[in-house]
Amino acid sequence: MSNPYYQSERRKRHVDLSNCDHEPIHIPGSIQSHGALLTFSPDGALAGASRNATDLLGPLPAVGQALDERHLNADARSAIHAALEDRHGYIDSKLVTLASGPFDVVTHKSEGVLVAEFEKRPPDAIGLDSFALAAHQAIQRIQRQQGVEDLLTLAVDEIARITGFDRVMAYRFLHDDSGEVVAEHRRPDLEPFLGQRYPASDIPAQARRLYVINPIRLIADVGYRPVPIEPDHNPLTGRPLDLSHSMLRSVSPVHIEYLSNMGVGASMSLSIVIGDRLWGLIACHHMTPHLVPHAVRMSCQLLSQVVSTLVERNLNGERTRALEHSASLRREIVAQVTDREDIVLSLSADYHGFLRLMNSHGGAISLDRKTQTFGKAPPREGVNALVNWLNENESGDIFYTSSLGADVPDLKSALGDVCGVLAIRFYREQNGYAFWFRSEQVEDVRWGGNPEKKYTIGPLGPRLTPRGSFSVWKETVRGKSLPWEKTQLEVAAQLRLDLQEVALSNENMVKRARETLLATLGHDLRDPLQAIMMAARMIEVREQSPSSSNLSKRISSSSSRMHRLISQVLDISRLQSGLGLDIQRRKTDLRKMISEIVSEARTAYPDSEVILEAEDCGELDLDSDRISQVISNLLSNTRHHGEIGKPATIIAFRREDMLTISVSNHGTPIPQHVRNNLFKPYKKESLGNQRNSRGLGLGLYIVSEIVNGHGGKIAVDCENGIITFTVSLPLAEPNER
Repeated sequence: MSNPYYQSERRKRHVDLSNCDHEPIHIPGSIQSHGALLTFSPDGALAGASRNATDLLGPLPAVGQALDERHLNADARSAIHAALEDRHGYIDSKLVTLASGPFDVVTHKSEGVLVAEFEKRPPDAIGLDSFALAAHQAIQRIQRQQGVEDLLTLAVDEIARITGFDRVMAYRFLHDDSGEVVAEHRRPDLEPFLGQRYPASDIPAQARRLYVINPIRLIADVGYRPVPIEPDHNPLTGRPLDLSHSMLRSVSPVHIEYLSNMGVGASMSLSIVIGDRLWGLIACHHMTPHLVPHAVRMSCQLLSQVVSTLVERNLNGERTRALEHSASLRREIVAQVTDREDIVLSLSADYHGFLRLMNSHGGAISLDRKTQTFGKAPPREGVNALVNWLNENESGDIFYTSSLGADVPDLKSALGDVCGVLAIRFYREQNGYAFWFRSEQVEDVRWGGNPEKKYTIGPLGPRLTPRGSFSVWKETVRGKSLPWEKTQLEVAAQLRLDLQEVALSNENMVKRARETLLATLGHDLRDPLQAIMMAARMIEVREQSPSSSNLSKRISSSSSRMHRLISQVLDISRLQSGLGLDIQRRKTDLRKMISEIVSEARTAYPDSEVILEAEDCGELDLDSDRISQVISNLLSNTRHHGEIGKPATIIAFRREDMLTISVSNHGTPIPQHVRNNLFKPYKKESLGNQRNSRGLGLGLYIVSEIVNGHGGKIAVDCENGIITFTVSLPLAEPNER
């Protein structure tokens, strides 16, 4: 009794509002009074006993001593010795008759300690064979039922017939863990509870856990006085004795008060467990104390296990049919959008199957900020607000709620009357979302008493009374839609993958079409443009009149511009297809090449002054065509963006194994947000320039890629009203690269 852990746990057993949900009901330290409990160490020594043990069982050894001929009888000692030797510690039972009468002896092991429970057998108890036959007949009848509701209705009738309880109810737990009475057998004079709802708080989490571990629970007399176990700790662990599997385990005072408020004198519960989850309960109530023999309870437990199996089989059948139906709808939806360039338009053109898939009232689809809504859906602005919220707050690809106003109150005004939302993100990079919306489902709930717990003065003093009134209390639930079922969430996850695959496939299709078009442009237009350019030069040479000269210059200028554009587009095509630019290095006289480029620029644009400062760098191993493209593009950039009337400057020099080329002009400093995107294609900053109205921002992008292809770097600097682009190229020998 002086063990610190033990004393700490004893203090925890006081239940109040602060710890009700954490009450350690598996270690109560006491049992019900219709039996006795003994515990034994692995060596057979008595480790503890309930205070009433000697009154019911006769003389017992002292704690720490083993049983001998003076204790119990041979059958009881034999059952205990057999249980001690069983290394598995399974629950076992045996009928023994002591001087005080017949007992069901039930043994199991708890953390290495043997627990032996002696439960009084009622004098009028019928033999096990009779109950086994009754259970077998009940199982046969239940197995013939087709639906969950029918088999639960028959199950409560059969259990009432076998056990004699005044009321037997089948609870089904709902999505919010509240329980609803879905089947009931009752004495005619009792108030009906069928259809009533009980809140999740009526069965705390630790109680639900025990219902899964120990599927049958009997309280023979709600008014019993708990019998302490002395000592009540496990000698092997030093912790309080774990009675999770005990049939005599004392009951939480909260639950006792609960039953007392209902006028119940005895209670038994049977768990309906599916997988590892408590799906429902069969609850039995008697208005007076009622001891159901152990054999009867075992028959009922077998029956409840069969019910659990049949319920699971029915639910699996419903789930399979639902998945088959949804798979058919899903195939139709995927076929509807496959090979379509615009998923948004193709899905919204015929959206009825999309809505039926989730039993929703409205829907929407959004991709790359293009949004379409259909059915009873919020406006596009509301859907776009939802997209923004999801991007900022939800990292997952599936979001759902049946109570939008409570869960996301900031969106309630934007989404109007919508209460339920299911969203899947199928294309993260382009904000691809599909949505289903549900309207409010007004529900009238008949509670078994007000579900809000109240302070009252009960038998335990001013403490929490769980269900002080059990008269029907009706509540109208607003602001909620039907909940999204687990099967529907699975279907949504599958459709998300389907739409993701279609979106990527469609994007690749569009990309291939674009690449084909670009390749066709290059192949089919380059040669005719070259011929036009040659013809323009011939006109200029042969015809010396001013008009023909102007005509030839316009033809030459236009065709040159088209030729450059096609070359740029072809380069973009290569880059975006992942092929990269074709870099062909050869010996190049850089100063001569730059001089020729500057000379041509001075001739073509006599009003634009260009200052050239280029050292003799010798012959360098470069792609002369590509480097010429770099210098030409940078020089063109000075004409389009530099200050009119101010010269551009080109500087080129070599320092050991590094070549530097800089092109600068006078101009307004480039803002930082523009500089961040300066070397990207199709940038919006390229639009609106009156001096280069047709610019697409391709030139600097290609320049950057050419420099990267040579292993170099390009940088831009803005100081003292001068904009400078600096290209740095390494000049390693070919065998070093």
